[in-house]
Amino acid sequence: MEAAARKPVEYTFPEEYHGHAKYREAPFHLRQPFIEHVKQTYEPETFPGLYWGRLNKNEPFEVIETFAVDRKKRPEGDYIPCPMCQRREKFLEGAFVFIFARQCIAIIGHDCATAEIRHAAFSKKKQDDLRRQQEDFLLAKLVHVPRTLGEIRTLMDVAKQVEGIYHDFSRGAPTVQKALRQVRKAGGEYLLHEVRDNPAALYNERASKKITTDYHFGPLAGEALVRSSYKPLSDLRRYEQWLLSFDGCDDEEKAMDMTIGLLQRGEATKAVHYIGEARRKLQRLRWEMSTTTQFFGEYHVDNLRQWATHPLHPMPFSVERQVRHDGILLVIARNTGKDQEREYARLFLPNSLAEWADANRERPAFENL
Repeated sequence: MEAAARKPVEYTFPEEYHGHAKYREAPFHLRQPFIEHVKQTYEPETFPGLYWGRLNKNEPFEVIETFAVDRKKRPEGDYIPCPMCQRREKFLEGAFVFIFARQCIAIIGHDCATAEIRHAAFSKKKQDDLRRQQEDFLLAKLVHVPRTLGEIRTLMDVAKQVEGIYHDFSRGAPTVQKALRQVRKAGGEYLLHEVRDNPAALYNERASKKITTDYHFGPLAGEALVRSSYKPLSDLRRYEQWLLSFDGCDDEEKAMDMTIGLLQRGEATKAVHYIGEARRKLQRLRWEMSTTTQFFGEYHVDNLRQWATHPLHPMPFSVERQVRHDGILLVIARNTGKDQEREYARLFLPNSLAEWADANRERPAFENL
């Protein structure tokens, strides 16, 4: 790199210009300094080393960084000069570029080059940006894959217990579970409606013939236990399979080697997707499993019992809650009306699962994972 001449630029865009720095290849190390310069001054044209001679619109270039400047924040309130258009005031949105033939850096307006040259340059930048994002992601996340796999294997025992409760419910009291599924679909609140004749209609022909009274019994808790399908163990095994190919990076050097290999083989996109999705879905699954234990809570069971035994309920059933030394037992039963129990489900929540749930119930910020 040759030292740049530091003197005021007149922006006359001469055919020959020598007050600029030269580089053998695109100086991407200047990207961050340029960003900081624009952020502090709002004058990208004062970044040192820029070429201010005349540029042809069909000169190939490589985009180092794009930028946009608020005109109101510029010291003179003017537009930025463009050497490609030879205009002192031209644009506010543009690109910091490397001109191959001249081995120089310059700033140009976002639509000043010919369409073909512009398309080629920005297509390459898009590819480079994607590669850089993938590389940064993999270097940061690959080292955590062994730990994530360990978490998955630990959660498999929890998933077996939760899934067991779900299947006990679906086998023992399927129509009750289905009724609660409808509550979930309708908004998740225990609710009954009473429709009766409106006495006011006898005296006012415009009044409604019927009136409706709503009875509210509180929200459904532990909603995963009433879904049409719930297979947390299968989900965990799927996440495990996603990550097994990326295991073994227990230090930064190994993560670097694997990142290079994935990029060279064109597998980085798949790796970023699987690692990112596995982590997000794992966090959500952990939280969902922890909330299933709320179904056994005293407050929730009281609400459920009042709703299930109300005279307006079209399909009444009983709910009993027993607190034992080793956990909580729920007995859900529905009779046929002929003194025979048609449905009978015993749902047991062991203390160990309840304690695990209490420690893992804080809802994660899924969008930040």
